Amino acid sequence: QASDHTVYTVHVSPFMQLDALTADRSVTHPLTAGNISFTNNRWLAKTSSGTGSTVRFSTNHAFQHVSSPSSQRDARLTLTSLSGNSSGRWQYDVISDVTNYAAGDGTATVQVSSKAPGTAIITMQVDFLTGTVATLRQGQYQLTVTGTISEN
Repeated sequence: QASDHTVYTVHVSPFMQLDALTADRSVTHPLTAGNISFTNNRWLAKTSSGTGSTVRFSTNHAFQHVSSPSSQRDARLTLTSLSGNSSGRWQYDVISDVTNYAAGDGTATVQVSSKAPGTAIITMQVDFLTGTVATLRQGQYQLTVTGTISEN
């Protein structure tokens, strides 16, 4: 008598999802010396990775004038809230960062991570750093913040 067997394996890759819960936003500058804050920008992160995931948010550049990109203002990203399920063990890695366009640094990056599978709501503030009001060029300044989730 003889026998043999076949093992059937199904590999399930980790599921990761990151959703911006806040739509595109705009505001009119009051032409005062204060910075402009876009508050309560919420993101939903989900991961099924056994080792957790890292969520990174980065600007594509400093705030740039739409029709004259050489006219810029620095941007600050600040993570203001992180609420996740306790099983994920979510933590702040980099809470705040600022661009420095004058020194060639157009990227601000902030980051959170988890140690295990879980879900989190991440809230961020984006600041337009006004600088000298007299040198603000009339028109629109824009930047894009991109969020990325990856497995640890």
